[in-house]
Amino acid sequence: MPKSDSAPASELRSCLTIDVEDWFHILDSPATPSITRWPSLESRIERNLDILLPMLDSFSVKVTFFWLGWLAERYPNLVRACHDAGHEIASHGYAHVLAYEVGPPAFRQDITRARLLLEDMTGEQIRGFRAPGFSITSRAPWAFDVIKEAGYQYDSSVFPASRAHGGIPDSLLGLYFVETRNGHLLEIPMSIVELFGRRTSLFGGGYMRLASKRLIKWGIGRLQAAQQPLIIYVHPREIDPEQPRLPLGPLRRFKCYVNLNSTLPKLKWLCGSYRFYTLLEMVEDYIRSFYLQSRTIPVMRLAGRGAAGASAPAPQEQVNGAHHEVFRSKILLVESAMADFLYTQPSVPAQNSRVTQSKLRAPMSDDYARL
Repeated sequence: MPKSDSAPASELRSCLTIDVEDWFHILDSPATPSITRWPSLESRIERNLDILLPMLDSFSVKVTFFWLGWLAERYPNLVRACHDAGHEIASHGYAHVLAYEVGPPAFRQDITRARLLLEDMTGEQIRGFRAPGFSITSRAPWAFDVIKEAGYQYDSSVFPASRAHGGIPDSLLGLYFVETRNGHLLEIPMSIVELFGRRTSLFGGGYMRLASKRLIKWGIGRLQAAQQPLIIYVHPREIDPEQPRLPLGPLRRFKCYVNLNSTLPKLKWLCGSYRFYTLLEMVEDYIRSFYLQSRTIPVMRLAGRGAAGASAPAPQEQVNGAHHEVFRSKILLVESAMADFLYTQPSVPAQNSRVTQSKLRAPMSDDYARL
């Protein structure tokens, strides 16, 4: 479908992402039902994806669906419908846990289970992950190690501003690699602009529902000027004004339910005005432009696995003395991580299916039962 006259003159690599979770998956509230109650609750996911998928198809837009494993297990045909329509399938974990609440062992179990489940359904490697609630924060710096160890190549969990149950306010903006114990993990943080001297988002959740189209367009212009990608994120429940409501407190109720009628019209406007890629397509194009031109990509080192510090691989000719081989090794490691995105084969060996099924039949841990 041709783009409208309001499309920007210079195309910005933009991505629309959908975190596939249900109306009862709102985080960090005593009103949220535990996972043991989820099977007894009405699901609205089929209804909402039956609206979103044809809408995306009408604009020839491909997006990244971050599927919650618990929902994928119950609606495998919907996962396959998204996949067969050409959308990227990525992981949102299994039981919608906050990383900093459950700790490394339970988080590892959760996100590994989700990846294996989704790979079994699609027959392809699941390369991307997004933590529920953007819960990769300064309270959970270990999470990058765990995400890479669990088999993911990129993460999109960092919210580079303050927010209720997530956010790293001083994080780098734009794409960068994180050094982990298990190799380099590519981070794709949420899009952020500065408004009245404060970092803020206009591009997802309640932020986008409150922002006018004019303000969103202004923010996209700011991202373009900074040569940063636009990352939009929404949840299927946000196009559903008739969804059941949880008994939340006044402020939380406002954040979760304000302007639900505005989400679908804004998505249609965005899809008609901008060209969207999947995250994986955007990443591959981005890395190819750096990799083939021998430029550098920022690398984040976690000092003492705690506070983060930014660096970029130093050009080999600028390194002196005993540090030469150290920096050369780091450059080669980053180049290897970039090459992985360009040359990784997406298919999953058939024998993995049997392994996956045996792992998925494992009983739910006590960590899940308490959530």
